Amino acid sequence: MRAARSEGACNWRPQAGRETLCLRAALKAQIRAFMDERGILEVDTPHLAHHAVPDPELSCFTVTGSRARYWLIPSPEYHLKRLLAAGYGDVYSLGPVFRDGEEGLLHEPEFTLLEYYRVGWDARALAEEAAGLVARLTGRPDRVRFIRFVDLFKEALGVDPLTVPGRQLWEAIEPERRPAGIEPDDRAALCDFWLGMMFYPRLGEGETVVVHGFPAEAAALARLDPADTRFAQRFEMVVGGIEIANGYHELADATEQELRFERDRERRRRTGQPDVTIDPEFMAALRSGLPDCSGIAIGFDRVVLLAAGKDDLASTLAFPLAGSDPEMGS
Repeated sequence: MRAARSEGACNWRPQAGRETLCLRAALKAQIRAFMDERGILEVDTPHLAHHAVPDPELSCFTVTGSRARYWLIPSPEYHLKRLLAAGYGDVYSLGPVFRDGEEGLLHEPEFTLLEYYRVGWDARALAEEAAGLVARLTGRPDRVRFIRFVDLFKEALGVDPLTVPGRQLWEAIEPERRPAGIEPDDRAALCDFWLGMMFYPRLGEGETVVVHGFPAEAAALARLDPADTRFAQRFEMVVGGIEIANGYHELADATEQELRFERDRERRRRTGQPDVTIDPEFMAALRSGLPDCSGIAIGFDRVVLLAAGKDDLASTLAFPLAGSDPEMGS
């Protein structure tokens, strides 16, 4: 039997101060006003789903009920796209999502995501609009600078990230900063490391930087660039050295999407991750016809962090999960 604890043995108090929580509430109100002004419909999407996502970069939490096993959603994307396919027009969701293994100064296993879609818009138009929203929320300058993924590598390292040997990217990292868990020849993983750990922290001071034209292998649910199919119509947004958003000109081709999902499942098998079945309802929605649209996911807690001038995500939350111990307290 577990020994009883005194009240002083666990830190039950909220982590974020009242001023920060008031700011969170105010920023949510600003987002809703921004969306209302543009006729974008807020919808409540489920937090539990019958299917996980096959993306090897995401790990979903499972919830076992009395009759079935469910998954906590890592994004409302599938449900929002079902609404788009059903003809609901521009939609957004502002609420909690869940990703296993997401812990650190800028990560929490449960966090708040703003995700919205614009019908008939391309990725650049959406990036410009979303950058304006983020500037308004954070109080930062509304200047936006676009830079291609490949140009970041060419300017900093003098290499083409689509063809450079992984070993060369590995050797360009200072030995003490070389990441554990990445093979020295894994070019794609090393490009991700360079992007997130080496390039992004130096970007976005006094401006919003939009990195676009990601390699096709990182397309996920984005369309390929018809002018050069080596690249995807995907972008990431960086403010104050922090990746704040990820957006796509959305893939509407159900056949191509299914092929990508199967490739993701194969990658999961090769790396020892559990297999997941493809969501049949999402695929049926794609086959029925997803309208031409672009979508973006914005990390709301990171927006609060920038607006409040904080250094870590947990300080923006009343009750952060990462680092808390259910046995001993925070």
